[in-house]
Amino acid sequence: MDRLMQHIDAYREEAISLLRDLVGIDSTFIDQGKYGNEKDAQLYLEKKLNAWGFETKLFEPNNAEISKWPDFNPDHCYKDRPNLVAVVRGSGGGRSLLFNGHIDTVPLDDPKKWRFPPLSAEISDGKIYGRGACDMKAGLAAMIMATKFINDLDLPRRGDVIIESVVDEEGGGNGTLDCVARGIKADAAIVTEPTGLDVYSASRGVFLLQVTVTGKPSHACFKWKGVNAIEKSHVIARALSELERRWLATRKHPHLPSPTITLGEISGGISAATVPGTCVMKFDIKYLPSEMDEKGNMLPVRAEDVREEVERCIETACMGDPWLKDHQPELDWYLTVMPHEIKADAEILDVVTGACDEVLGHHRISGLPSGADARHLQNNGGIPTILFGPGSMTCAHSIDEHVDIDEYLNCIKVLAKTIVQWTA
Repeated sequence: MDRLMQHIDAYREEAISLLRDLVGIDSTFIDQGKYGNEKDAQLYLEKKLNAWGFETKLFEPNNAEISKWPDFNPDHCYKDRPNLVAVVRGSGGGRSLLFNGHIDTVPLDDPKKWRFPPLSAEISDGKIYGRGACDMKAGLAAMIMATKFINDLDLPRRGDVIIESVVDEEGGGNGTLDCVARGIKADAAIVTEPTGLDVYSASRGVFLLQVTVTGKPSHACFKWKGVNAIEKSHVIARALSELERRWLATRKHPHLPSPTITLGEISGGISAATVPGTCVMKFDIKYLPSEMDEKGNMLPVRAEDVREEVERCIETACMGDPWLKDHQPELDWYLTVMPHEIKADAEILDVVTGACDEVLGHHRISGLPSGADARHLQNNGGIPTILFGPGSMTCAHSIDEHVDIDEYLNCIKVLAKTIVQWTA
């Protein structure tokens, strides 16, 4: 095993080069994932992996097939947005390991605000800067390089290694869902999202909810003749804020923050001189896969129960307002991300934490406060799945996004050790 670690150190520049190449290719999503620019990056990876002897396949997600599955997000177009799956075969009889990472990134933001151009993949202070460097091209490159370095040394493996570079994770996860729908399976999976090299055993679920409140427009000089939809929306916002406070006080998980409700967008009215007749609010609602009861037992959380609780909260608030009681708001649950949680005694957890102990000298088990594609692999695919990768989620989607090079290389080492042990 020391030989493998020495090889990774000797060829660190090759690993850095792959990551910089990926950061330099624009693979941003468009309109919240309804469209995207992932194709060029996927074609680059396909060529690279073929040259290294990986079996590869490109295919566009099929909406007609994946619409039948839970947690599907509709109205996304996948023309020229292919998934890429690569396989390195073992000798047979061993356990298979699946790595999953997304090639899409959020938009670049204003390049003038960046320290370096967002597609430059500039190196400074031991870090690689650029859009997607952290979320999550470093994780994608790490799983590829870990597999490649093992192949370089022809280390014995009985199990297969499967690599998924998927599209449209940022828009809801249909790329990974399509891989699951096609029957791509393994004995365990690792999603290499940025976890700061912590081992994430769980992730929160997410709902995006649009609430449309209708008032009665009038000229502002006769405001008493109208009903201000923006002001009426405050009734609902305050009620959901109070619901969040109750959740924060009572709903707990050992590895995740408590549930939250965030009012992320509000719009209404047509001019300052008009009482607004409509107000639209958009909420981000995050919830837990399981919650601790008063005896310390973990009880599963049903997504439909969370939705019903939010809807009851809104309905109760409206019943206390004379206008809203008779003019109920319109609710549109327009995006769904289910939570995920692996069993505490899952063997893949022991293998990865053991590899962390060897490479890093420690390990820490935690959870992802947002949603992730791990849910598709585990909930729909039945594959025990964890999250582990380089970079910090606090840096993801930010101006001057970056990843620490040493952390990236350490991730490769942990993943390489995991491959050797798991697939032996």
